[in-house]
Amino acid sequence: MPERHASRQTGPRTKPGIRYVAASLSLGLIAVWGSENLFWTVPQAPVRPLELLVTWAAYSLVLAAALSAVLWAGLGGWRAAFMGGAILGFGVEGVIVGTMYESFPLQLIWTPLAWHALLTGLVVFAFARRLAQGPVAVQIAGLVVLGVLGATWGLYWPIEIDAMPGHEVTLPYLVGLALPVVAAHVLLDRLGPLHPPGPLLLWAAPVVMALLWLLRASLSGAFIVLSCPAMIFVTVWAMRRLGRAGQPLDFGSAVPLWRHALFLLFPLTVALLVVPGWQALGAVAVNIPVAWSTGVIGAGLWLWLVDRAARTAR
Repeated sequence: MPERHASRQTGPRTKPGIRYVAASLSLGLIAVWGSENLFWTVPQAPVRPLELLVTWAAYSLVLAAALSAVLWAGLGGWRAAFMGGAILGFGVEGVIVGTMYESFPLQLIWTPLAWHALLTGLVVFAFARRLAQGPVAVQIAGLVVLGVLGATWGLYWPIEIDAMPGHEVTLPYLVGLALPVVAAHVLLDRLGPLHPPGPLLLWAAPVVMALLWLLRASLSGAFIVLSCPAMIFVTVWAMRRLGRAGQPLDFGSAVPLWRHALFLLFPLTVALLVVPGWQALGAVAVNIPVAWSTGVIGAGLWLWLVDRAARTAR
């Protein structure tokens, strides 16, 4: 792995707690775009700065809990991105908004494993970051392909929205709000390998999430809400079995700013293609094949990792 230049990282000179918080906020920016902007394609309501900040704060909190689990488990690579994304999905859908309980058990998979883990964690974060560290031509081609797939998903929304907007909406919503993703990747480059902070900070976000879940459980009184901590427990257990305790989390080699800026090709392709797609095709029920394919892959990966964890000798 290429060695980082000292001027591109602050890791050795910055306290683990500060780097942990910075990483959580950076991952929150990436996840908001992957799980919100890419999912919805167009805003469902007028975009307000305060709502964006609240959404970022909520995602950063859940990702701080996921990052704590990753650091405690000593997990790395694509498995950390996917399983951390699974915790993100269960946390957002099961604790923050509560949609995980609406179509039980299907929504244990869609969207926690199918979108948050597979697409946001593994594709939007890990795969896109890996592309930035490889050949430029491969990165450009990969991001354009992802954009075509994102535009294909966007063809579903005319089924639920009467009048679809034009590029004057899709470009700022998808491309403009992806600019923080570029900044987040640049900051992750500067953080270097991430070590666990002190116990108080390491477990602060998981405790807050647990308290929020207890509040939701007490208000609903439904037995089904137990599925959220159960799925998170199994995920964290598998992560601990698969990881190496004490191993720092490495985000990979740093790259120049322009390589991360190429990420914007992804949302740009979505924004440019989806509008003429709506005009030419109208509503297309792509939600069913997308949900089934991503659901099967996401659930399959999760079950495979849990099975690997169960078979791992400790």
